[in-house]
Amino acid sequence: MHNGQVPDADEASVGCAARKPQLAPLKDGLPPTRRAFAEDLRSVFLSLGISVRRYAARRHLDASSVTRYLSGDRVPPWSFVAGVVADLQEDRVPLTPAAESTLRDLHRAAEKTGRRVSEVQVLQDKLAEADEETRRIGTRQRVLEEALHDRQAQLAKTQGRCRNLEMRLEGEQLAQSAEIEVWQGEYRRLEEECDDLRQEVNCLQAALTETRAELIAAEEECHQLETRLETLQKLDQDGTPSLMFVLEEADRTASVPELVQAVGDLELRTRKAMASELVRSASQSRTIEEVAGLLAALQQAGFEAHVQAALPAMVMARSVDDTSALARALFREELEEFVLTLLRASVEYHQAEDVAAFGLALHRAGLHEHAESLLGAVATVRPVDDLVAATRALANSELDVAMTAAMSTAAGRRDVADLSELSHALREARLDQFADTLQLTAAAERSASDVVRLSDSLSLLGLNQDAENVFASTQSRGVAHLVAFVYVLLQAHRYDHAWTVLRRAAETRPTEDIVFLIADFYGTGRHQNAAELLVLAVQARSTSQIRELISALDRVFPGSRSIVRTAARTSKPQDVAAFLICLERCELPFHAKAVFQQTMMEHGIRHLGEFLSALDQAGSRYVGREALCERAGAALVPEVARLLLALESASLNERLDAVVHSVCMQSSATGVAQLLLDLDTLDDKKPLAWYVVSRVLHHVVRTCSVADQAALTSALEATSRTAYANILISNATTAHGKHFKNALKKERTRYERRGLSQTLGDHWQDETVQPAQ
Repeated sequence: MHNGQVPDADEASVGCAARKPQLAPLKDGLPPTRRAFAEDLRSVFLSLGISVRRYAARRHLDASSVTRYLSGDRVPPWSFVAGVVADLQEDRVPLTPAAESTLRDLHRAAEKTGRRVSEVQVLQDKLAEADEETRRIGTRQRVLEEALHDRQAQLAKTQGRCRNLEMRLEGEQLAQSAEIEVWQGEYRRLEEECDDLRQEVNCLQAALTETRAELIAAEEECHQLETRLETLQKLDQDGTPSLMFVLEEADRTASVPELVQAVGDLELRTRKAMASELVRSASQSRTIEEVAGLLAALQQAGFEAHVQAALPAMVMARSVDDTSALARALFREELEEFVLTLLRASVEYHQAEDVAAFGLALHRAGLHEHAESLLGAVATVRPVDDLVAATRALANSELDVAMTAAMSTAAGRRDVADLSELSHALREARLDQFADTLQLTAAAERSASDVVRLSDSLSLLGLNQDAENVFASTQSRGVAHLVAFVYVLLQAHRYDHAWTVLRRAAETRPTEDIVFLIADFYGTGRHQNAAELLVLAVQARSTSQIRELISALDRVFPGSRSIVRTAARTSKPQDVAAFLICLERCELPFHAKAVFQQTMMEHGIRHLGEFLSALDQAGSRYVGREALCERAGAALVPEVARLLLALESASLNERLDAVVHSVCMQSSATGVAQLLLDLDTLDDKKPLAWYVVSRVLHHVVRTCSVADQAALTSALEATSRTAYANILISNATTAHGKHFKNALKKERTRYERRGLSQTLGDHWQDETVQPAQ
């Protein structure tokens, strides 16, 4: 280089040509500044080790122009110099920063020798700076949009949590007052967080609006600079027309075959970018018939890529009428792929109203399918505001039905958040039919989790009726979706909603669907849900349908008996009683008996009392006197004790006396003693046990022998049940007098002689926990 910092030829990278390329000599009579710059540029270029023609082919330049740059005949633009420096850096022989700075200074000094070139370079520098500022603003816009989207998502999530807390507060306010204060504090904290997020969203929206305005201003500045630059570059330094000027003249005056030939020539000269620019320029300036002919000719000549590149630019530059006319012309020429390109470009670049107008024009031209495809794409990818604007423009028009179909497409493809926002916007615009189509299609096609999210989002936006409609509509889908829907509700702890779904299914679904639901719930470990559904279905169906349901359950895992027992274990006493009555009515005695036995074995006394009371009110035979006495006679002593306490809890005193009398008549003294001990153990709070024990002792005095009464008294005293023993002594003394006293004395003497523990052991080893006989 002029200052001695240019790398020598020996420092060229490995792989360069061994022979030093030949350059044209420097032009005579050059000004000193231009000669200095030309010498340094030549030195840098020689470091590449390639010829002028090869470098021109690499950079798609004219070889004669490169030769004039290197000979000093013309001062090249800085972009050419920067390209040479970049190529040198790729060859791993980069210039030092000081050398590059010196080269830049020489270039500027050389430019001052030509005023017009200097102005061009200044404009190029300004254009580069403006483009950099535009990209920077665009980057900031994307960052702000992402931040805004993130904050809006956080706001929606936080609002959802607030709503959930409100619902929980309403349900638990009476029963859990202490927890309410905790949730209220959490709710207030979330409200404050929502307020902060709203403020941050407002700030981000304001910043985004300002950034968009700056971007528009920067784009306008770029456009103005490009226009001025194109004007100055039309004339070369020596006054000869530039290549682009020649191409523009060809664009304005050449025929279609000549344009196709020009494109082919540019392709051969590796000027693909210029060829595409020529096609774009011609498409924007010529009549629609000429454009259609040109595009058809280019397609036949194999230049489809240039057509595909020109069509979007034409959509942006030409009117909607021109675009629709071109679509018709291309369709007549059977250039279907170019019509689709027009549709895509319209979706991407047209305003919402223009897209609507384009769709109407296509429809009126007989391109119905293309109009529907256009609207479907708009409904899928355009922002919510644009979609609402297009819908408003097409409402009550020839494309009203097509727009409804486009809403169905949007319901299946857009994000759930978009669907809820779109529903709200359509309601605000009074476009209710499209909102209905959107929601019902989503309820009919989207996954269970999406439907739940959509319903929740609609509720958060105040569209409670829409949320209920979506929730109700999705339940009419197939049974597999219904299962998934219930699972999602249960996982979200939405038990009331899941119960509503199951109740409706039990009332309306066919038997095979109910069987599928029950089997799936049971097979996945949700035994209680399976049992609840069975109870609901039995209560809602006719006798023949119940028999059909039970028979179908026996053909799948785990069979009806297991689910019936689960229902007895997990259901409320009134529901179990109603379930058993239904089974009785349907003449399913084995299943009814299984329900009764399972209930008596699994639940507490209070539950059993409510169960027996409900059966009595319904007139079930299971609480009849004979049935209860028969059951007590065949049951073990602990089961008899549970039955007696349950009858007392249900206030069925007459049947309690009948069962007690039957037990006392069939049991020995030791058996009665064991029964009294079990009664006392089962009812630790004593009120029920005291009454039942008094009834048992009353019947003992009436039905048992004096010797058995004395033996029972001794057994009660031996087990520290002194209060019960005293009641028995008082009643027996009143009834039998000295006869009982003598028998009791004799029994006590016998116990003292043989030893209390051994005596009780001898008696109870044979008779405890045996069926009452």
